Amino acid sequence: MDIETEDGTAWNQYLLEVKDGAAQLTRTHTPGEVQFTRRQLAVWYAGGYRTAATARLAGVATQSNEALSRLIRTTEHEPWLPDHF
Repeated sequence: MDIETEDGTAWNQYLLEVKDGAAQLTRTHTPGEVQFTRRQLAVWYAGGYRTAATARLAGVATQSNEALSRLIRTTEHEPWLPDHF
């Protein structure tokens, strides 16, 4: 899945591949299906978005609900209190 994240000054494009419980992130120049700020990316990684609706309410931008739902299902982490600060 193509994602975009911001680094404070610009948006960067990455290809995120998750297979057998391991993720690989590769820099690309393809527009992302989902756009995260750095904070939103941290919340996703910590398992804070349980559904696409919660991610959208938090301001995550996406081209389609299907793309966002697919990305939300890649993590099985339960949020841990320090991950919310």
